[in-house]
Amino acid sequence: MVALSAGPGAALAQGVAPAAAPDSALAIRIAGTGLEGVAASRAGAALTVAYENRTFRHPATALGLVWRHATAGASAPDTLWGIERRLGLACAAFPCVAGEAPRRVIYPGDRSFPAPPAGRRWGSTEQSLDFGLRPLWSYELGRIFDPVLIRLELSPEVRIEPWPGARARASLIIPLRDDFEADETHPDIDRVRPGVTTLEQYAWLPASCLASLSGGLFDDNRYGGSVGLARPLGGGLAWLDAQADLTGFVAFTDSGTLYSTPSHWSGFAGATIRAPDLPLSLRLRAARFLYGDRGVEVQLQRSLGDLDVALFAQRVEGDNIGGVRLVLPLPPLDRTTGSPVRVQLADRFAVDYRNEVGVAGTYLSGTASREELMRSLDPSSLAAYRARFLRAAGAAPQAEAGAPEPVSLTGMTGMVVTPWCGVARGGEVELGYNVISKGGATDHRGQHRNDVYYGTIGFLPRVEVGLRWTTIPGLKAFQELVPDTKLTDSDRMVSGRLEALPPRGLRPGLAFGIEDAVGTRRFHSTYAVSGLDLGTIPLRPRMTVGYAPRVLTATEHALDGAFGALAVSPGRAVTAAVEHDSKRVNVLLGVRGGFGIEARVGLLGLRHPAAGVGWHRRL
Repeated sequence: MVALSAGPGAALAQGVAPAAAPDSALAIRIAGTGLEGVAASRAGAALTVAYENRTFRHPATALGLVWRHATAGASAPDTLWGIERRLGLACAAFPCVAGEAPRRVIYPGDRSFPAPPAGRRWGSTEQSLDFGLRPLWSYELGRIFDPVLIRLELSPEVRIEPWPGARARASLIIPLRDDFEADETHPDIDRVRPGVTTLEQYAWLPASCLASLSGGLFDDNRYGGSVGLARPLGGGLAWLDAQADLTGFVAFTDSGTLYSTPSHWSGFAGATIRAPDLPLSLRLRAARFLYGDRGVEVQLQRSLGDLDVALFAQRVEGDNIGGVRLVLPLPPLDRTTGSPVRVQLADRFAVDYRNEVGVAGTYLSGTASREELMRSLDPSSLAAYRARFLRAAGAAPQAEAGAPEPVSLTGMTGMVVTPWCGVARGGEVELGYNVISKGGATDHRGQHRNDVYYGTIGFLPRVEVGLRWTTIPGLKAFQELVPDTKLTDSDRMVSGRLEALPPRGLRPGLAFGIEDAVGTRRFHSTYAVSGLDLGTIPLRPRMTVGYAPRVLTATEHALDGAFGALAVSPGRAVTAAVEHDSKRVNVLLGVRGGFGIEARVGLLGLRHPAAGVGWHRRL
């Protein structure tokens, strides 16, 4: 086992690594871990290992395995250069010094980028065939007579890497379900038809510029070509990226193939900035979108383990569009390797939620993506996933102690319906459901119950974000205008809280928050809350006081004025809370079970029942 620390790095030798002798024995051992195309060479106390990682979800895991094998035995190097290839192309180098976890990333074209090892690549399957299955899913919510519309398709795909930096793809689209009406933009949508079929080429140009070129059949019935250029700055903490597409229309209908001459331009130019120690990025883009509309986009993305969560806002032709993007991992977590033919699901599945229905603000997809090729090859991702490196290297990372913050009936961390002065820890996620009886409901109180579906995310170390969908069973939307409507009334909302000062001992904490920040604000609150956490004494009491002013116009202010609460935990798995929410007195009992599950029951106004269940996970 190798002992590693995260202390300041010793100075690494600069310049190109000297000529070195191949170390085939080490390359063979590393190839046995599931890495491919492994080559290794030594020059004195310096070791260089190049490899392709198509097995593990994150580069930190692959680098940790390389470190573990490289430092085993008496010939451990003082300096290790780990070079990760993608599509057979060297994309990033990680300099590691004995006793330290890596913190830097160097890109081809930089003067200090090491020369990759020469000689045989062990475990190489560079020209293997990959057969994948990609699910395609579109949906629309909120129509009066068709509340939920779904389109589901499967896209089997074959991929091959014919030479370094290149990838050839061919796919087919098989429709399974389509609830939408006829679409003139996609006249072959209900037919088995060709999917993305392209040839992509990536290459590093001087000064660490990554260029891409792709041509063929793209998504959304477009064919043509695309060219892009990206440039890392600040050691990978910032990226410039631009792309231009020239496409035409193509559709494979019952009456034959319809097409137009490629004459339509689309593309974007933008910049991405990353946080030094968090897998967090802020991306700004100006774009001419796929359907000719122009606009700008800002996106804030956080990687939570293998899940990516992004909040985005667009200004397109005078309209404001916002939403959430999720990129979900598909099983298995570790991919199959070592075979000339691989059959498996696509590794990730993307889902978008937009507050506006339509095609405005749509990018051309299916093209070569520099961003995707270089995913997680940056110093912020490497630092954030240091624990994965340590586990793979054979050193146990320090476990983070502490139970998760209880979530209230609103879907945010708190007491019963009032907020706590802290936030969910960075990287924590809770998904759940609360049902509130009609007597305790916020919307249409006394007439209909409120069903709350929520997701709470520790988006940043001191920032919590809540996404919530509230349905009101029995109440039909627009019923006064359309008596036979089938659409159940519902509300979608985004909430956030900033922890300005964490509570410590007898020092009170302070937080500011907003719930139901946009839209009609039927469940709205803006508030400041302070509190004490006396977890060192019996019953581990918590106390809060706060005030909710009417800052914004809202249909309903859920909190309105002064509020306060007291919670105790007689056992680590049990929490009881009592509060005054500015309008009434509420009580709640929460019980944490195994597998991250917590159940809660309460009485609102001391007589109206409410209950819920949540599932918590730290990613």
